[in-house]
Amino acid sequence: MAHAADVPAPIAESIQDLTELGLEDLMKIEVTSVSKKVQPLSQASAAIFVLTQEDIRRSGANSIPEALRMVPGLIVARIDANKWAISSRFDTGRFADDLLVMMDGRTVYSPSLGGTFWEVQDTILEDIERIEVIRGPGGTLWGANAVNGAINIITKRAKDTHGNLITLGGGTEERGFTSLRHGGHIGDTFHYRVFGKAFDRDRSFNPEGAHDDWRMGRAGFRADWEIGQHDQLMIHAESYQGRAGQQTTVPTLVAPDFSRTAAEDARLSGTNTMLRWTHTFQKANELAVQVYYDRIGRNELSFHESRQTYDLDLQHRFSLPFNQDVLWGFGYRHTTDTLSESALLSFDPSQRTLTTFSGMLQDEIRLFNDSVRLTIGSKFLKHTYTNLLILPNIRMAWSPVSNHTIWGAITRSARLPTRLERDGLQRLTGGAGGFEELRGTPQLRSEDLIGYELGYRSQWTSSLSADIALSYTTERYKADEAELAPGIEARASKGKMHGYAAEIAMNWQLRDWWRIRPAFTYLYAHGHSEAGEGHDDESGEIPRYQLSFRSLINLSKTLEFDSTFRFVDQLAGVQVPSYTNLDLRLGWKPTESIELSLVGHNLLAQQHLEYMPQLLNTQPVQIQRGMYGKVTWRF
Repeated sequence: MAHAADVPAPIAESIQDLTELGLEDLMKIEVTSVSKKVQPLSQASAAIFVLTQEDIRRSGANSIPEALRMVPGLIVARIDANKWAISSRFDTGRFADDLLVMMDGRTVYSPSLGGTFWEVQDTILEDIERIEVIRGPGGTLWGANAVNGAINIITKRAKDTHGNLITLGGGTEERGFTSLRHGGHIGDTFHYRVFGKAFDRDRSFNPEGAHDDWRMGRAGFRADWEIGQHDQLMIHAESYQGRAGQQTTVPTLVAPDFSRTAAEDARLSGTNTMLRWTHTFQKANELAVQVYYDRIGRNELSFHESRQTYDLDLQHRFSLPFNQDVLWGFGYRHTTDTLSESALLSFDPSQRTLTTFSGMLQDEIRLFNDSVRLTIGSKFLKHTYTNLLILPNIRMAWSPVSNHTIWGAITRSARLPTRLERDGLQRLTGGAGGFEELRGTPQLRSEDLIGYELGYRSQWTSSLSADIALSYTTERYKADEAELAPGIEARASKGKMHGYAAEIAMNWQLRDWWRIRPAFTYLYAHGHSEAGEGHDDESGEIPRYQLSFRSLINLSKTLEFDSTFRFVDQLAGVQVPSYTNLDLRLGWKPTESIELSLVGHNLLAQQHLEYMPQLLNTQPVQIQRGMYGKVTWRF
């Protein structure tokens, strides 16, 4: 039950080059995800990174996961042409269940398997205002499952997308894509946009042949209505449909392999509708109510799901004497599903209704002439699978001098069990002995995490800024496996983990026309299984080191040259070697309304492996080098 404040866009619809902004302006970029109110990035008491519209445009990214590669502390790996493994700090994988993702306040976390199906999370990239990424616990504001982070994808107001937009492109891997959008207004207070998007992506590389090509289309609209001076109404609706190719391996009773592999097209569809009403009583006194409906469908060889979700969220912010800013709210979510049996997974019951009730209270106190901001709050949550969860949080930010902020936080977060962990039966290929079973446990409890964070955000000079974040987390009751009998295991809440993270991101304006953005991430996690066995880096599925280096050059007023270099350490536990990669983009704007760009991705190797499939056993593939051209026309 997440709600993202609908705030004015800091980036205009007309292309505004961030290399022309001073670092002071970049530090003043407004964010809403840390405290559910508008505040400058420089004052945020959390490890937050903001991808602006200009960041996305100049990255050459053609999808949201590709854009997220720029975020320090995020682990972003492409599994195949249509699947991604994205996580914050720890617990990586395609179904990274400790990361909460939201699209304009609509939660897209999967309660069936955990994590996010990134292949269906999309929009016209030019309509994204910014993406706010919080690394570290966020349970107090966003609720359960925001254990190691939250991603808040915020699109532009309809008022900021007047006119028409057409994009066309294609290349070696991106075989073809297009976006269409029209925005307008009725009178001075009602603004709208309608949009559509479609693409076709080529398959990846496998010596025996790959079958992971990807086709998707979506359409929708958004309207913003200013009702008088004190009320605003936002309505959004969209629908998507597509196919994602894959080669799936499922267990059988046929010797000698006791498994079979088949090429298939997973059929994906969904529809969602959202309404948000905001009423302003007076300055610093605002009430917001958000409701949405979300329906999704998946039909593939190993997993069949149909789900409907209804969500209500209310929040009220007001001020009190002695420089206090209070936020309270409550939420309710009702979701029903039908999970049909497959050769790999079955669920008992196959149909279930899950409900979540939540409330929250938070007080931000400004002290010592606003140089210290102390935030104390808690989330209270009751889910079908759990007793009452209390998720407290204390944060403090201190700005001893202008442009320098030191912050710290202690937070408790929780992850709810998934349907698979509670009600599921997973069949695993077991070689000559047939297949093994991993059973769900109805008594499985929620995972519990306490995070300790410390950060420093500063602008050292007019041309150099830095953001440093350190964290230590302890987690208990992690879902583990316990043997019941030979070939039969069950889920158990007996795992433990502690982890360390260090992230550094810098922004350096070398010249008026040249900016560089280096970033470094160090991650270490040590877990303990039920049997007392320890394993480092969560079974070797976390890269110990990550390094990135972005360069943005304005060759002239109309010509841009941008590059991104990345190094990702090995994943020894899943046999993925370390790799380096380079993305390049050349952009030319011959007129005010037309932009041409040529983009190259993964240029340092013809193909490379980034991650291995998990749970839904699809064929591993290597990601290929690719190039594409793009035309953007605004009129």
